[in-house]
Amino acid sequence: MFPSAKTILLTAASVSLALTHTATADDRGGDKPRANPYVAGDMHNHNTCTDGSVSAGYAIDRSVATGVTAGGGTNFDLDWFTLGNHGGAGNRDCRFSDNSANLPGDPTTTWSQTLGQTIDGITIASLKGTPNGTGSGATMWRWQSIKEVEYPIIVNRTPIYNKVLVEGLEWIVPGHEHTDVAVITGQNPRGHGNADKMAEYEFRFDRADIDAIGLLDGENGQVWPGKDNVNNSGTAGHQKAVSGVTWLQTHYPLQSYAIPTHTERAGVFNPTGSNGYNIEHFRDFNNAGPTVAFGIESPGHMAQGSVSGGSGSYGTGAVGGGTYGLSGVYTAKVGGLWDGLLGEGRNFFIYVSSDWHNRGAGGARDAFTTSDFIPGEYTKLYVPNSEHFRAQSIVDGMRSGNSYSVNADIIGPDLVFRARGRDDDWKTMGETLVVRPGEKITVEMTMTVPAKNNSPYSFNNPLLQQVGIHQPLNKPSLDHVDLITGRIAGVIPPGSPGYAVPNAGGVAGASIVYNPTTTISQQIHANNMRSKRLRDGSTELTFTTTFTAGTTPSYIRARGTNIPVATPNVTDSAGSPLLDVNNALVSCTDPACPTHLAAVNGVKKVTFDVQAYSNVWFYANPIFIRPEGSSKLLVEKNADLARRLAERADNDHDGHGHDHDHDHDHDHDGRDHDGRDHDRD
Repeated sequence: MFPSAKTILLTAASVSLALTHTATADDRGGDKPRANPYVAGDMHNHNTCTDGSVSAGYAIDRSVATGVTAGGGTNFDLDWFTLGNHGGAGNRDCRFSDNSANLPGDPTTTWSQTLGQTIDGITIASLKGTPNGTGSGATMWRWQSIKEVEYPIIVNRTPIYNKVLVEGLEWIVPGHEHTDVAVITGQNPRGHGNADKMAEYEFRFDRADIDAIGLLDGENGQVWPGKDNVNNSGTAGHQKAVSGVTWLQTHYPLQSYAIPTHTERAGVFNPTGSNGYNIEHFRDFNNAGPTVAFGIESPGHMAQGSVSGGSGSYGTGAVGGGTYGLSGVYTAKVGGLWDGLLGEGRNFFIYVSSDWHNRGAGGARDAFTTSDFIPGEYTKLYVPNSEHFRAQSIVDGMRSGNSYSVNADIIGPDLVFRARGRDDDWKTMGETLVVRPGEKITVEMTMTVPAKNNSPYSFNNPLLQQVGIHQPLNKPSLDHVDLITGRIAGVIPPGSPGYAVPNAGGVAGASIVYNPTTTISQQIHANNMRSKRLRDGSTELTFTTTFTAGTTPSYIRARGTNIPVATPNVTDSAGSPLLDVNNALVSCTDPACPTHLAAVNGVKKVTFDVQAYSNVWFYANPIFIRPEGSSKLLVEKNADLARRLAERADNDHDGHGHDHDHDHDHDHDGRDHDGRDHDRD
């Protein structure tokens, strides 16, 4: 299964499966509670400001509150939450949900019905900018709803929850499909603050926002002049998108991010249209925004898998022809596009979010879904916890690469994935380990498999029953972890051979290999890990293994799944996920299989939310490895750039009163720097 040492940089030297790891004071079974090292959030979701089904406030409530709502429906207790609605315009008043959400007393309401009224403490006197539509079709430009509706709702919710709430955007990208963006400068819900910079970005660069006026000052002068409303498609659109990333890098290099999302869904890049992304477009973004454009996001829409397509709204026209283990082919394929970018040593990481819109055939309170999961219900993006966790912590954590993405709670908030050489200088995700060629590298992973997840189903996983495994869908399990390695050949300059790679739509896209040195170097099975049952019913798993460093730079990343190698219609002989539409070839025969599943000739198939809870994966971002004496990798150079920018900002603050969101400097225990209690956020 594994190639010879001649074909990989990191040679698998040995696997000491928990034999060299002994119990320590850090074991989770003690009496003293410990703060989780990572906190979970969601940065991509929707409400009725654009094409979602629930109000902005309801989306926040269900995502970050605990317990059950008064009207019914579980809340999912996320630690942080970013409103990530589309750009453009919308005619619905997003202080209300849509009728499709089936929330009694919360009906579809248009802006034409509510202008001048004060609702939830917010008064919208008029629709600003270039008039767009009339009557019930009159729309509010998104820059206005970002500034005057969504952000005030965040301010209103801040005293209720001890969580970090951020105003973001799903940017409708010129020349492409979508990208998650946040500009946190000015946002300070505890002290009110504003989302003006986020609104300005949407106005300037979103191709669906064709407003020609924007925000006006007291003398009716344009506050944001110079907008390009022409170059919104194809190659010219891509250049406008690059200018948007450059704008972020120039003005908010540490206070913003731009993360392309569901990047395979719209197919190949169209030089005259607005479709997907090729590898050169990610390179362009990372080059233009080394501290703001540092990754891509998995598809979301995790419960949309049917008998004809995968999750994420990925049809046969998507690059790769669908999803693979509920991820796009760019990240799921060993040696694929993500590995191509890592093979340059780029700071390019992966993330997951819900892309919550609606529950398909279900209402917002229903336990089942044939479309999306509520943020925190199924997907969790974990970033490092900190003593004073705030909006800046989210951006810093994402930029650092020290993050991991989890579906269906297959692992919890305490992942340890680290490596060291012969000294004790451990490096974790996003960091670079410098070692001598031939030196032994020790890799350690510890993770906790929770006792339960949010699945409403307790019948056995039908994909696992094929191979004789009886595992309830609401009880997470881990079969194995893949340690994946690849060589780093260095950054490919623009215009050089291999910088721009023509892509392919459909299943043919899955055959593209960008980094042929990438391989599954070691596959660690859960039954070979050290296992410890914890008091809450969860299970802590640990393994330690070693590699031998080569003479050229490399990286090591990890993924894990509940699916064994060569499971029919799910994984191949190496353990990599197959095209997810194959899951629907498996029947769901348990009497408890829900009625909403897609059926073939009257037989229910593994589709929708049952598929999502059956085929589960997590992804950990890479650790980079560089031979001693060699030049720094781009990931190191860009991390150094971020540090210099932070030092400069601190110096500016100390000497010139630089604006800083002090009111966000708090921890989850509700304490300021000086230890005094403050209003819970």
